[in-house]
Amino acid sequence: MKDAVKKYWAVALMFLMVTAVCLLFSCRKSGMFIDEIYTYGLSNSSYAPYITDIKGGSALGQVITRQELFDYVAVTEGEGFDFGSVYYNQAMDVHPPLYYWLFNAVSSLFPNTFSKWTGLALDYVIYMLALLCLYKLVKTLFGSRDIACAAVILYGLSLLGLSTMLMIRMYVLLTMLSLLLAYLIARLLRNFDPRLCPLVGLTILAGLMTQYYFVFYAFFLCGAYVLYVLGKKEYKKLLHFVPWALGGALCLLLAFPDCIHQLAADKLVSGGNAMENLTAFSQYPQRLLYYFGEVRHGLKAAILVTMASLLALVLLFKKVKTAAGEKSLCLDSLVVILPAFVALPVVAILSPVLDQRYIYNIVPFFVVAVCLLLYWLRLALEGRERAALISKAVLLAIAALALWQARCVPPAYLYPEYRDYDALVEQHAEEPCVYFTDNYFSPMTQDLLQLLQFEDFYVTDENGCRDMLDYLDGCGEFVAYIDISEAWSSGYDPEKIIENIRENTDYDKAELLYQNGLSATYVIAK
Repeated sequence: MKDAVKKYWAVALMFLMVTAVCLLFSCRKSGMFIDEIYTYGLSNSSYAPYITDIKGGSALGQVITRQELFDYVAVTEGEGFDFGSVYYNQAMDVHPPLYYWLFNAVSSLFPNTFSKWTGLALDYVIYMLALLCLYKLVKTLFGSRDIACAAVILYGLSLLGLSTMLMIRMYVLLTMLSLLLAYLIARLLRNFDPRLCPLVGLTILAGLMTQYYFVFYAFFLCGAYVLYVLGKKEYKKLLHFVPWALGGALCLLLAFPDCIHQLAADKLVSGGNAMENLTAFSQYPQRLLYYFGEVRHGLKAAILVTMASLLALVLLFKKVKTAAGEKSLCLDSLVVILPAFVALPVVAILSPVLDQRYIYNIVPFFVVAVCLLLYWLRLALEGRERAALISKAVLLAIAALALWQARCVPPAYLYPEYRDYDALVEQHAEEPCVYFTDNYFSPMTQDLLQLLQFEDFYVTDENGCRDMLDYLDGCGEFVAYIDISEAWSSGYDPEKIIENIRENTDYDKAELLYQNGLSATYVIAK
């Protein structure tokens, strides 16, 4: 027992620190991004991918009740573990279904519940598994428990890492599977075992069944491993590896044949969109600068450790050179590291929108690159008096730096402004509610957390101010949501709709409650 404590106290400490910070930010998460709400709806609604589908595809002129909204995002009685519904919903969407199956399974354990904690609990478990894969990967590559712990804390408390966990979406599973694939490749590098090759194939299949962007890092990683084996002329290894790797990718067609339609479609998230971005050469500089900036901003502690390590390595160059003659520099770790540096610009160019989530699964491998520098530094310090003590001191200093960075810069997807939105809507929750949209489900989805406070709401378009009168039934005032986004929905002008209401009804007062990116919310009164 004492030996175990002595061996693993640092590992346990790093995971506990990450857990504490994850819990802290989870408690501070006050709202959800539209895609996070889609996660609940696509996973838990019964054969109704989007809000408009609960009304047969068109919500215009109809009343949507609180119960119908709740049924969309929660598993209700008799609908648990309905993986067929999840499959159908994802076939109608633009992503494969693996994460949504997991989400539906967790939601089915807590029927009639809609809570952020359902998604956050699932994401936390997957995030811990991702960190475990990262720990095992670095330990396999460099043989040092301290360096592996440094990897866990540098990534686990990074802005990009915590944002991955806090976004209730498939990207945390995508990251975990990317790390698992890298770990399996590292195992093959260190001690080739043919029995690992089927696991490689299954991991590739699982990654592609999670998010199509898995293909970029996986392709370059497998390609780098094949080139490495060819360079060593160990051709028999490829007879085991290549069929399983290709088989895993091709099995996607059997497991989810709708992927062909999704990848060939002309939508925002599709192969058609990727090809448009590929040929938009003028956007390359902007896209590359954005994503390189996200990495720089999201891995500040890792970058500071990189700079300090490089300085130390320059000062200790002779000792590193001497150590290199006696021990391996672990240059084969570049098989895992370099594919991330190649995949980053590819994803930057092809991503449907400029958003950090598309590089989430690549980020941990930049931390692995930092660990290579730490390994070289460790080689230079080997043989020194109290080298083990120095190693632990460096690890604790890295942990303190990572904690400080996590404190200074909060991760994405916390949405503190939603507290104000909820409080404002709560004051008017007993009043009728009208939603002005041209049957777009996206703004209603974004507003779902607030719409759940109303008993029901009526949906109409910009010309429906007279149609809503029967629903309002002569009430003194009502809450109006107006769909304002030109990029994602109807793009209505609130002033025109309010003026139209004044001209055609006896409602002549309007007060703006709040506005988000997709809608503006008003109180309209006589």
